[in-house]
This record gives sequence, C-alpha cells and structure tokens, in this order.
Amino acid sequence: MPRINRRAVVAGAAASALAGQAGAVLPPIGPGRTKIVFLSDVHIGDNSPTVWYQKDFHEPYLAALLDYVIAGAGEVRELIILGDFVDFWTYAPRRRPPDFREIAQANPAIFGPGGKLAQALSALKGRVTYVPGNHDMGITQRDLDIVASREGWRIQLRDEEVYFPLAPDRRLACSHGHRWTMFNAPDLATPLAPIPLGHFVTRSVAFMLDRDLPPGRSVADLPDQGAPNGIELSKLAGSINGSLIESAVNYAVKVTGITLAEPILLPDGRTTNLGEVKRVYQGLWARWAGAVGGDISAAKAAAADIDGHYLPWFAQRLALQTGADLVVFGHTHEPRSGLKDGFINYVNTGFDCPSRADIGTKHPTFIEVDTVSLTARLRQVTAQASGAYVIEDHAAPQDSIVYGPTLDYSTYVTVDNTQGAADLVRRATVEVRGRYVVAPPAVIPRGHVTRFWIQDNAGARGSEGVVAYDRAGGPPVELRFACPTGVAPNLASGAPFVARVGGKDWAAPNTAPRAGHPLFVRFSV
Repeated sequence: MPRINRRAVVAGAAASALAGQAGAVLPPIGPGRTKIVFLSDVHIGDNSPTVWYQKDFHEPYLAALLDYVIAGAGEVRELIILGDFVDFWTYAPRRRPPDFREIAQANPAIFGPGGKLAQALSALKGRVTYVPGNHDMGITQRDLDIVASREGWRIQLRDEEVYFPLAPDRRLACSHGHRWTMFNAPDLATPLAPIPLGHFVTRSVAFMLDRDLPPGRSVADLPDQGAPNGIELSKLAGSINGSLIESAVNYAVKVTGITLAEPILLPDGRTTNLGEVKRVYQGLWARWAGAVGGDISAAKAAAADIDGHYLPWFAQRLALQTGADLVVFGHTHEPRSGLKDGFINYVNTGFDCPSRADIGTKHPTFIEVDTVSLTARLRQVTAQASGAYVIEDHAAPQDSIVYGPTLDYSTYVTVDNTQGAADLVRRATVEVRGRYVVAPPAVIPRGHVTRFWIQDNAGARGSEGVVAYDRAGGPPVELRFACPTGVAPNLASGAPFVARVGGKDWAAPNTAPRAGHPLFVRFSV
C-alpha cells in the first residue's frame, strides 16, 4: 500500500474539523446515546445518467434512513458517513466531474438548508462524521461546511486511515475499506496522485454508458449496477498474464470500447488517457507486495477489489494491530453480518444505490452498533406497496478470512499478562510453519493483554510458531502453538492456557483440541 504521511493527514483533518465547527464545542454525550449508525456507498452525484444514484428513485430511501436516525436521535451517539456518500468518479471521460457544491445544489433535499443532513445535525447536536472513501476522495472540510444546521453545526471530516469513534477506547474501528484494496487505495507514487487505478476503470464504464444509454434512461435502470468498479472485475482474474495493470487496462478497453487515447478529464482539471495510465501504474503490484508483506498479501489486496474477497483478512489484521474488537467497513457493496471463525468481529454496511432492476433482491442497507455490548445490527430500507418506506432487519451472510477450497489453519494467540509481576520482553520468534500476519510484540507490558496471528502458507502443512519472552525476576516463557493439517494434533504449551477450534466451545484448561481449525489459544503468564 502506498505510504502516507499519517501524522500530517490526521493533524490537517483535526484542524479543518475544528475550523468547520467555528470554535463550537460538542455537548457531552448523554447516557442514553449508546448507538452509532454507519452508512456508506450512497454515491450521490449530479444525477447525470451515468451516476448510480438517481434522485428520483434513490432519494426517498436515503431520506427514510436519515428520518429514522433523526427520530431516534435520543439513542444515537453519532452518525458516521463511511465513505462514497458522494461520487466524483462515475462521469463520462470528456467532462470534468462535478465538485461537492455542484452535487449539493443538484440534491437540495439532502444537502440544502433544512435538508435531511441539516436536520440530522440538529437532532444529533453536531455529531455527524464523514470518513471519505475512494469515489469521494479529495473531499474537504470546506466542502462539508456547505451543509449546516440552523444552530451552526457542521459535519466533521475525519480523513485519517482509521477512525476510532469511542476514542481513547479503540475497541471499535471503522474505515471505508478502500485503503486495503489494490485498485482503489490512494496512490501517491504516480504523477496522477492520489488517484488510483480504479478511477480509470470507472470512467471507462461511464464512457460506455454515456454512449449506449437510450435517451431518458440512466444506469439505475440497468441490472447489476452499483458495483464498486462498475464492471465485473471477477472476470479479470482469468485474464492476468504477467502484468496485472496491463491486463486491467486492456480488459477495460475490451469491455467498454474506450480507446487508449480517449481523453479523461480529472476532477482537478488535469487530462490523461488509458495509454498513460497503463504506463504510470506499472509498478503497482510491486509497491503493494513491498508494503503489505509479499506477493501473497498483494494478491489478497487485488482480490479485495476483484471479487470482494479478503477484505475481512485486512480488517482482522488491522484489528490486531490497533487493539480493535469490531471493525466496520463499506466499499464492497456487499453487506456482511459478521466474521465466521474469526479472531475479531467484522461487518460491512453494504450500499444505498441498488438499481431499480435489482431492488427487492438488493436493498439499501446500513449498520447500527451498540456501544455497550459492541454488537452490530444490519438494517435495510424497504419500500412498501402503500408508498411508505420502512426500516427492517437485514439478513446477510457472514464473511470469511479464507475462501474455498482453501481452509484456515491459522493459530490465533492471546497472551494475558494482567496478573504478571513484570513486563515480558521478546527474545526470539520462530515461524516453524506458515508466517506471522501479526507478529508477537517486542514487549507485553505488565497488566496488558496482546494478540497475534500466524497463518499457514499455501500447501498442506498448517501453522506452527514459537515465541520466547524474558521477564525480570522470573523464569523465561517459551510459548509453542500449532494448527497442523493431516493427522498431527493441535498443540499449545509453555504456560497455562485454554484453547478451542473454529466456532466451538473452549476445551478443558491446558488441553488443546486434537483436531479442528483454526486454533485459538489464550495463554496466561
């Protein structure tokens, strides 16, 4: 993943958020406000035919969702717009995409004075947060300041990589999700920075739609629209021969009919074409492999865009790196209700711009998180025959860390040093089989609990690792753990522990279940 000066980004976002509030201080959160509402991927544009969101069809769904938040504001701690709420991408190549002001002016019932966002700001006393995605990358606090409540509250921009709504408690983490996908993460390594390759795939689709849509019709009239890139990138997987980037551009040309020389006018006024895109993004795979830990992880980042797989893998890695227990993403346009056999919990908001042809099999969806129990509830907006729009529970599948025919023979390790008399200082770490996705930390302070993860490599060997810690005034600790394939038993040793496999119950203390996967071990040292 491209390197970003996170300190500068966070500092800039914080400063602009304060400026947007004109010095206002948010009131204390009342004891009854224990719910956070997440919505993403609405893709509001200027209602051009190539834009997934069309006001005449989608606005009542969005208005009903925001009315639900407004009516229940006494329970809502925060409304988090989790990216791609507006869309700067889905436009024909020869036109410059509209800016935020133009989009707001085209949708006054949402953005205007007295519009639904202004009403939400009033009801929530300013607790509305905007976390950008890829289609609205580049949005600023100045843009968001166009929307204001009658009291002067404004939407607060949070443009850091990860937002922790309960900070300093970091158990809940959220992000749009695009920063862990190869085609859509901000790319600072090309002359077109920060625009990623996915922007040009989407503009190519808009070229095709602009050419082929009959008068009076829009993309919202077509089935299978509102995909994160606009075309079925899953078909790209079989077309990769050597150069992923060349294959991606060639695939876009083949599917949409755009030429390599067709001018593409960018949001900032620059002009490029797919010929230049093919050249300047050549090193994309190598940059990702270097940033995320090799070709296997880079392939996961590509798959996260091609078919949505493996984004939960990055969510789980993020959780272990930051101390989160629940991660909320959007981006894939596929709602998810949890993580099967995961070390943490992961949910996905889905999207709010299904086409007319798809409505009924797909729904505008959002997520409510209870901040006390840290549980997530998926919800949908449904149109009734009477013309009313109601909020209902949404049934969505859980997601997975790995996908068939591959199985997960990871070992997930927790080390509890809350009762220890000293810090644990790492002396050695060994990857016997597999590799550490999240390595054992160099120090586990006294009073702390830490988690790490070793995953099996491709093949039939499973995972096995060893980590040794020294501690002042006491004997060293050498922890061994393994989740092998075949007939060899699971293993945990080196300190008192409990263990389980998959979604099963914990076994008796100091007993590792002989078979099953993945293996979860909790050591107390």
